[in-house]
Amino acid sequence: MRRWGWLLCCWLLAGCVALSAGGKPERPHEAAVKQTEAKPLPKDIHLVALGDSLTEGVGDGERKGGYVGRLVPLLAAEDGVRTVTVTNAGKRGRRITELEPVIRAHQAELERAHIVMITIGGNDVMNVVRAHFFDLSYERFANESQRFAERLDHLLMLLRTINPDAVVVLIGLYNPFSATLPNIPEIDDVIAEWNRTSQAVVSRYPRTIFVDIQDMFANRDDLLHRDEFHPNAEGYAQMAVRVYESLDARKEWWAN
Repeated sequence: MRRWGWLLCCWLLAGCVALSAGGKPERPHEAAVKQTEAKPLPKDIHLVALGDSLTEGVGDGERKGGYVGRLVPLLAAEDGVRTVTVTNAGKRGRRITELEPVIRAHQAELERAHIVMITIGGNDVMNVVRAHFFDLSYERFANESQRFAERLDHLLMLLRTINPDAVVVLIGLYNPFSATLPNIPEIDDVIAEWNRTSQAVVSRYPRTIFVDIQDMFANRDDLLHRDEFHPNAEGYAQMAVRVYESLDARKEWWAN
């Protein structure tokens, strides 16, 4: 009798272990479902790149697509990312007044984008130089910077109307003008103020990032193409890493 009692006790204990917290047995397929739910499925990321020659990749002697082309494998290597596809709408010489038609022409791609990259402003600065080469002043750049900020605000509002969820990344300006504008010793201050103004606009929008690259190119002619304006292959490589680091810090915005 005692033997039967001991067997009964063992059987009851085994039954308790087999029960889940809800009092029901946990079947093998249910455990597999829980593991699948805990790990997100691989995601296909679509990136839209807008802007000027830096987005186009002008100056990239290795022909790897500038910073955009080098950013793709960095993003694709992330856990949870299956593929990264790109729509590149960059064009050399483009100024911010010319960007709205590009956005509207690529509305379908922007609606499904997870990440939107923008480089714009370098040609706006150069336009001030060309228009006022013999009477350049800090005030002329400052006035144009304010107009640029108003246009940038309008474009970001348009992008948010098209796609409220995508991560929008604006890459700031750097100073390639030290050799070409010796009569404007304050050009570093001009670029820094332009970037601060742009960053202030960006900060008003959710899921939007400003990436500062001015320090990266400071006194680094070795990162410039022979035209002394555009980045070379190494310059674009460093830009891609800087952008990737900024995106990786906000990975929950685009990879989940």
